[in-house]
Amino acid sequence: MNASAILGVAAVAVMTSACAPQPATPRPDEDAIRSALNTELAKLAPTFAAKDAAAVANMFTQDATWILPDASTYTGHAAIEAGAKNVFAAFPPMSIQGVVIDRLIVISDSEAVTFSHQNYTMTEKGKQPASRVNPFADYWKKGTDGAWRVAYEVNADGPAPAAPKQP
Repeated sequence: MNASAILGVAAVAVMTSACAPQPATPRPDEDAIRSALNTELAKLAPTFAAKDAAAVANMFTQDATWILPDASTYTGHAAIEAGAKNVFAAFPPMSIQGVVIDRLIVISDSEAVTFSHQNYTMTEKGKQPASRVNPFADYWKKGTDGAWRVAYEVNADGPAPAAPKQP
């Protein structure tokens, strides 16, 4: 066989393999990711109850950004820990009743976005306890250690909406 014939056969082989159906990439296990993220979010109540600023920071990646309802922004572990200390010092104790993932968007087996809310009660000095809701969005990354951490979080806040009146 001459060189041009060999090149022709090689070109046909390359084109055939390039056009052949590729194996499907398995989809990430959304239920497993949701379960892992719920486990992480379940840490919020005890962390806030203990006013543990270091534990708050450890829920984030090293270079994470945390944006609070008043637009205060903290980037990096040290800043997030300092921000958590400020929150704990500035606000009266709060009791978190639960955190719910309202929407999960799985990007890959190591990245996800959640839209969540937490209901909590805060008792300000001289006032009755007030129920509030904190909607927030998180961009999650799974670390090389297998732990899911928040890389970017944006919070909102406000009084808990009243239940609709029944007719």
